[in-house]
Amino acid sequence: MAPEDAHGQQFGTELKRWRRDRDLSLEALADLSKYSKGYLSKIESGAKPPNVALARRLDNLLGAGGALAGLVPVHHPPRAEAGATDAGGDWTIQMQDDGAGGFQAISRRALLTSTAATVAMGWPRPRAAPTGPVLGDGVAAYVQLLHDVRRLGQSGRPADVLKIVAAVVHSLRTQAGLAREADRPGLLRVGARFAEYAGWMAQESGDPRACAWWNGLAGDMAREAGDGELGTYMLIRAAEVALYEDDPLGTVRAAEAALAAATTPRVRAMALQRLAQGHGLAGDELECLRLLDRAAEQAQEADPAPAAALPVLGSATMRDPAAFVRGWCLLDLARPRESAEILGREFEHIPAHAHRVRARYGARLALALAEQRELEAACAVLGPVVEVVRFVDSATVRSDLRRLNQTLRRWHGDPAVVRIMPELAMALHP
Repeated sequence: MAPEDAHGQQFGTELKRWRRDRDLSLEALADLSKYSKGYLSKIESGAKPPNVALARRLDNLLGAGGALAGLVPVHHPPRAEAGATDAGGDWTIQMQDDGAGGFQAISRRALLTSTAATVAMGWPRPRAAPTGPVLGDGVAAYVQLLHDVRRLGQSGRPADVLKIVAAVVHSLRTQAGLAREADRPGLLRVGARFAEYAGWMAQESGDPRACAWWNGLAGDMAREAGDGELGTYMLIRAAEVALYEDDPLGTVRAAEAALAAATTPRVRAMALQRLAQGHGLAGDELECLRLLDRAAEQAQEADPAPAAALPVLGSATMRDPAAFVRGWCLLDLARPRESAEILGREFEHIPAHAHRVRARYGARLALALAEQRELEAACAVLGPVVEVVRFVDSATVRSDLRRLNQTLRRWHGDPAVVRIMPELAMALHP
C-alpha cells in the first residue's frame, strides 16, 4: 500500500468515528461542509484521499482539535537544485599567471553531502590584443580605483579589502603581459601600488607571511616597471613590518637598505623616519633624535605629488607625518608627556573618515596619556579606538592595545579604567 493510501484509510476511519461521536449522519455532514454525500462516502471508505483544505474544514466542523487535519501530510513544492538557490558555502577563485582562471561556488548542502551542487565558470587565457595602445582612460580608471580602495581600507575589514585588491593585481598583471612595450610600465606601476596595498591589508589581518609575499610581488612589479622609488619604498615597508613586530634590529637593517637606495627626498625622509623608530625602539635616544632631525630636513625638500597622480607613498591622511613619527619615538623613549603633546595636537587633524589611522594613533595617544597616569583622558581617547578596532580589525593597532592593557591594569581600581576594560578586552580578541 502506498503511503498516500495508508494516510487515506486512516483519515477515513477517524472521520467516521468523529462523525458518529457527534451524532451526525453522512448527509448532515455533507450539508454542513458543502461537499457531496457521495464524495464524503468515498473519503470515509479510503477510496479517495483527502486534501488539506477538506481535512481542515472537517476538523473544524467536528471540533477535532487538529486530530483530523494532522493526518493529512502537507506536501511542500520541490526545491530547486542546491547549487542554483543556495548562495552560501565556499567560493573558490583561481587566478593563474597567464591570465586564465575560474570561479566555483560550492553550496553548503554539497559540502555536507556527496552531491556535486556547484556553480562554476571559467575564463580562458586571453588572446594577445592588437598592437594598438591601451585605451587612454584605462589606466586612469585603475588609478581612481586605487584611491577608492585605499579609502575603503580605512573602514572595511582588511581581509575583505584584500579580496578586491588581489583580483585587481591579477587583472593588471594580465593586461601588462598582453600590452605593447610602451604601455607595460604604466600598467605594472599601478599594479605594483595595488600589490603594495595588499601587503598592508595582509599585515592588518595579522598575516606576516602573506604581507611579505605581497611586498615581494610589489617590489618585483615596480622594478619591472622601472619604478625605482616604489622599489625602494618596499624596503621601507619591510622596516615597518619589523617595527610592528618589536624588532629594532630588523627595522634598522631594512631602513638602512632603503636609505642607501633612496633617490628622492620624500623616500629618504621616510627611510630616515623608520631608522629613527628602530633606534627609538632600541632605546638609543641620541641617534633617534638626530635621525628625526635629518628626516625633517629631507621632508622639507620633497615635492608635493600632483593631485591627479597615484596616491602618495605612505599615509595621505595625516597633516604632518613627521610629527606623528616624533611623537611615536618619544613614547618608546619613555618620554610620554612630550609624546602626548605632539600626538594629541596632530590627532585632531586626522580626517573623520580615516578610521584606521585614527585608531592607530589614538591607541598611541591613549598609551602616552596612561603612562603618565592621566587615566580619564586616556580612556576618553581609547573608547572610540576600541569601537573602531572591533569592526575594521587591525593587528597593528592591537599591538599597542596589548601594551595599553598591561599599563591600565596597574590602576585596575580606577573608575575610568573599570569602565573601559571590558571594551578593551573585546577589541583584543577579534
